[in-house]
Amino acid sequence: MPHLVLDVQITADAWRRVPRLRARLQSAARAVAGHLPPALLVSAEATLLLAGNAKVRQLNLDFRGIDRATNVLSFPQFSPSELRRLKKQRNAVFLGDIVLGYSYIADEAKKDEKSLIGHATHLAVHGLLHLFGYDHADAAAARRMEIMEIKIMKSLGLPSPYAPLSTARKTRKAKTAGKKKNRMDAKALSKN
Repeated sequence: MPHLVLDVQITADAWRRVPRLRARLQSAARAVAGHLPPALLVSAEATLLLAGNAKVRQLNLDFRGIDRATNVLSFPQFSPSELRRLKKQRNAVFLGDIVLGYSYIADEAKKDEKSLIGHATHLAVHGLLHLFGYDHADAAAARRMEIMEIKIMKSLGLPSPYAPLSTARKTRKAKTAGKKKNRMDAKALSKN
């Protein structure tokens, strides 16, 4: 069974304060590998750099000519057609690098009322899919990629990253209300 090894490297200390982040990102890599179509099933490795905005901005300028920070950058080593040919290779293939920018992602998560770890997980999934040749260059490709991201996030027990904010808020409120009701029911039973 092909597998995906994710080498997580941290250069921005703020990432170290996110509990269980490494474990979540490793789970995300396994989920990505588990959802790939057979043509892309290859034993692979990738590097995920958890950096600060200054590093992401510099990389964005150096490699894309854009002088600003962003949430995620992906640097694939192979085109989709090259990946399909590599499927027969016995050794793990190095797919490329992904970089996540802490402050940019933290600001997005706060603005969109998402958990930081959930948003970072989604962006890691997004970056990994880019390494496997997925893109959002046109509407059809973007939709295919979004559907894959939604399936992967669901398999991790996380909401769709593309759900309207009102839907995400309602889901969180319903879960919180359900937990509160269960605690109140448990209190009432313990008094009887």
